Amino acid sequence: MTDIKERKQHKLKTVRIRFLDTHKFSEVNNVPFNIKKGDFIVVKTEKGEELVLVLGNAVPSEEGKDYKFLRKATKKDIITFDRNEEDAEKGLEVCKELAEKLGLKMNLLKAYIPLDRNKIIFYYTADGRVDFRQLVKELAKRLKMRIEMRQVGVRDGVQMSGAVGICGNECCCSLFLDKFGSVNVEMLEEQSLPPTPAKFTGVCGRLMCCLAFEIDNYSIRKDLPEIGSIVEIESKNYTVKDYDFIREVIYFENEEGGTVEFSFKELDKLGIGQKLACESSCGGCSSKNIVKEMIEG
Repeated sequence: MTDIKERKQHKLKTVRIRFLDTHKFSEVNNVPFNIKKGDFIVVKTEKGEELVLVLGNAVPSEEGKDYKFLRKATKKDIITFDRNEEDAEKGLEVCKELAEKLGLKMNLLKAYIPLDRNKIIFYYTADGRVDFRQLVKELAKRLKMRIEMRQVGVRDGVQMSGAVGICGNECCCSLFLDKFGSVNVEMLEEQSLPPTPAKFTGVCGRLMCCLAFEIDNYSIRKDLPEIGSIVEIESKNYTVKDYDFIREVIYFENEEGGTVEFSFKELDKLGIGQKLACESSCGGCSSKNIVKEMIEG
């Protein structure tokens, strides 16, 4: 309560921000109330003084304590940022040239210089560990600045650089994703997706983040009768043929060979669910193994 009263008294709030080098999101606490969406502010981070974009108000968070609000960005800050970006681009070209000369297997993505110019940061991806000690020595001589090398994951690389997904839209990671959640092969089978890598592999070469967006909608699967099982509804036997999780219905085949559908709610009222044993072979387990082998092998 004391912290809330203090914040109100000094008219402070928490805002959501986006970093301009990595394009990642976070929050900053104790920001003046007159700061609004679309403003640029200067914050103190572990990288130095940074210019960041304000996306709107947010709830106070632990992450917000990691950054200190310094000021609303001035015209001088914007000019300094633009000049630093130009210098960083030149530094990136030098770094690429030296890395190639030294035979280092690394994909350099971006160079970044904070407003206070206390160092230049190079972001890169690599399959394994890279011994860049000689590279750093050469860069320090050429650029006359403190050098920092930061290895990032391939998904971080796409978030930083931006890309268009197979859906035709900008990749979710560069648009709005806060953190990269776990995406696994089991999600494909859970959503009845085809075992075709091209259909669910993103630009980064990993399973697409969007596969996890609707997975919670499929959690009801455990409460539904298995495909291939025979259930009794109103004294008649039906064979489960398929699910439609968007419309929330199950398709059955009746004794005459016709197709009927029941909603999840109707089946729930009838007490029909996964507790019923599968009375016919559906080959689900073997299908799962085939999908897994195609993706991982």
